[in-house]
Amino acid sequence: MQRRTLLKLVAGLPAMAAAPALAAGRQGAAGKDAGGKTYVLAHGSWHGGWCWRLVAERLAAAGHRVYAPSYTGMGDRAHLLSRSITIDTFVEDLVQVIQTEELNDVILVGHSFGGIPITGVADRIPERLAHLVYFDAIVLQSGQNAFSVYPQADADARIAAASKATDGLAVPIPDPIPAAWGFKEGSADHAWVKRRLTAHPLASYTTPLTLKHPIGNGRPRTYIHCTQPELGVLEASRKLVKSQPGWNWVDLAAPHEAHITHPDQLAALLLGLS
Repeated sequence: MQRRTLLKLVAGLPAMAAAPALAAGRQGAAGKDAGGKTYVLAHGSWHGGWCWRLVAERLAAAGHRVYAPSYTGMGDRAHLLSRSITIDTFVEDLVQVIQTEELNDVILVGHSFGGIPITGVADRIPERLAHLVYFDAIVLQSGQNAFSVYPQADADARIAAASKATDGLAVPIPDPIPAAWGFKEGSADHAWVKRRLTAHPLASYTTPLTLKHPIGNGRPRTYIHCTQPELGVLEASRKLVKSQPGWNWVDLAAPHEAHITHPDQLAALLLGLS
């Protein structure tokens, strides 16, 4: 395993006025013909494409294309929440963005829970991908579901919460927001995130990810480990990555929600990938 520790990153990347991540991606579309990169950003539990806004702005300002979709039933697509949603739905959401937008050489980034669907995408369309980035993310083997690698107490708590709040349809947003996310209660970031979170379809946690190929399907892959503090539910995923050859490992001195709390640092990391 290749490892490096993030000691110093380029700060002060150009900031743009607040805009949805997809709009930022279109602004940067011209950069593709000039050698720009293409990023597809996959969000984690309870989030939507909105959570990538700050990172997307920075990537687009550097001349790159950025797509940050919300999964079916979440974020701006929360009105589509249904019992038919499984992990395969989320994989298909990402595949459709890549195929319908005719994207190639994609740097596919999955945050937290988003590590699961990006593994499914690589299994299906590796020829469209340049690099897989597991940003403090869950990594599953074929036949596992998200709760296969969660501590049992965490899995049981989410199932119980979904049963109580939505008759088993979706896991309600966490209250309070976990400390490992890195938000100070009462801050603008804390308020912004809390008001935008949406319930997470339970079956996407409980249905297995079925793979025909090894994790990553031969594509370059990087694991970004957020260290300040570590998120406990990711321990099994970190151990799996460390046990396999071929991974690049990066320690990022930031909390789990670094795309919101430390967007300059994360954007610099992503800009350095090929």
